[in-house]
Amino acid sequence: MNIKITTGKMLKVLLVLMFSVLLTGTAAAEDVPADPIQQDKLEKGKQVYFKRCVWCHGVEGAGDGPSHDRLFTKPRNFIQGTFKIRWTNSGELPRDQDLINTVTHGLTGSAMPAWGDFLSKDEIESVVQFVKSLVQDRDWSDEDETVEDVVTELGSNPWGAKAPYYHEIPQEAIDEGKKIMVANKCFECHGGEGAGDGNPTMKDDWGFPIVAASWKECWNFRGARRDHYNPFNVARTVSTGLNGTPMPNFRDKISIEDRWKLAAFVNSLCPRKKIDKLTNKPVPDFLIAAKYTEGEIVPKISDPMWQSSDDSPKIVDRSEDKKDHPRKNYIALAGQITRGERNFDIKSDNLWVSARWNKDQGVFYLVEYDNRFLSKVPESPEAVGIQWPAKLQDLFGAEKPYFIYGDSKKPVDLWKANMMPGDDYVDTNGPKEEGYQLTTTVQELTGNGFDAVVEKEGGQVKVVDSIFQQGRVKVMFQRALTTDGEMDVQIPAESFIPVAFMQWAGWDKEKDEHQAISTWYYTILEPPLPDSLYYMPPIMAVVFVGLQGWLVWMTKRTRKMYADGKVKQDELPFD
Repeated sequence: MNIKITTGKMLKVLLVLMFSVLLTGTAAAEDVPADPIQQDKLEKGKQVYFKRCVWCHGVEGAGDGPSHDRLFTKPRNFIQGTFKIRWTNSGELPRDQDLINTVTHGLTGSAMPAWGDFLSKDEIESVVQFVKSLVQDRDWSDEDETVEDVVTELGSNPWGAKAPYYHEIPQEAIDEGKKIMVANKCFECHGGEGAGDGNPTMKDDWGFPIVAASWKECWNFRGARRDHYNPFNVARTVSTGLNGTPMPNFRDKISIEDRWKLAAFVNSLCPRKKIDKLTNKPVPDFLIAAKYTEGEIVPKISDPMWQSSDDSPKIVDRSEDKKDHPRKNYIALAGQITRGERNFDIKSDNLWVSARWNKDQGVFYLVEYDNRFLSKVPESPEAVGIQWPAKLQDLFGAEKPYFIYGDSKKPVDLWKANMMPGDDYVDTNGPKEEGYQLTTTVQELTGNGFDAVVEKEGGQVKVVDSIFQQGRVKVMFQRALTTDGEMDVQIPAESFIPVAFMQWAGWDKEKDEHQAISTWYYTILEPPLPDSLYYMPPIMAVVFVGLQGWLVWMTKRTRKMYADGKVKQDELPFD
């Protein structure tokens, strides 16, 4: 059959194709052969692997190195050729560049470091080739092993937004993204508010327990590549899925336009904090300022006085209506790996702390932390503690006790809240917006070291409110500024006071020294406003207005005297 195509028809076809490309913003992905192993780089790659990588990934790449049983999540098993972070389609091998990116930038939220800080470009390219040689179940040179670069379909974000990626993203796109999240039932794994608390029973392809990503901690997203707030990270993962995990590929279910909207919604949930390039985590707020409060401090977490401008992801925008509210400070946690039941796989790596105080009610510290699920086993309650120097008045300068339970000469005062949910809580429940009230008991402990921690009698500390809400535990402590207890911290105003935090994930059976800890931070009770601040401004305003009035009167009087001839020009005092 002969088909004649006129020049006009050809132009129409080309215009249609061009318009289609403009609508999608990208060109369609095509299957290409997988990158074959570069044999000339294997020997050097082997040297790098057995120096740097074998300790986690194992001699044969099975993810069974000497450190593997201490890590969460588990190191990657290379044997099956299953790689999480790729630009290729679900189930496909990665490109070389995908593996180079992973080695160079590391995988945030895991034990995989950014080797680009330690290895040369040639070493990274070589170790990637050796890692590929450890794959046994697939052949990189097989002509049937094709890959499709599906991420190129995405293009750049349609709003042209740049870091910190919210100024130019319209609210309408975020709202639409939430609808797309609900329609595709993402909450079944990630939870109603994206805290990763939707499914406690997930496992990877090797049978190891895993948890869904918390969208509120984008600095822990795998493959963020030190660009933590970029919605591209979400759009890529939705497009490719995560091989070896229950996270599927939504490429055929969600359009490119809707993938970007979903990414905009997920991206909107993560608080903007300055990221430390060394740790790939937010820079901690090392000073916790307790806001002085005139009148009653309401001991209820839901009260508006405890809402902070930091609750919004756009925390660089300080809301005027919350300028008198306490700041929500970020506290970094790490595992206790000093002695005893060491904790290399903590389930929470951060706390958020805000505080208020007044002379009548004392101090209130609201401590919050992300904890996907709760323990219902009384022997392993959820718990969080605030630690102080017990004899603050005896410390000189920057002197502090040992940050884990103090030492024999410098004791600590520890306030610990142990929490259990009620019978209405089940970890497989659907999202519950109002959350679950917790039954809380308080322990006050004195520590003179790991083996010298004793409980006090007749404690002064109260937990006035506690709740588990959408994957976050919230606990409010209260205590008077001063007590008659010899080993109680006495809290002065306008002084920098060392303070540290401890946290135990009961659902992971953490207790005693098996815990997450912070180093020493500082807190300060902001001074109350002086009485003069209230009466001096009105007085100064009256004086200023009076002075202005007197000057106007004097000017008018002088001009009248000059006009009446009572005063000559050369006699004017200001001439």
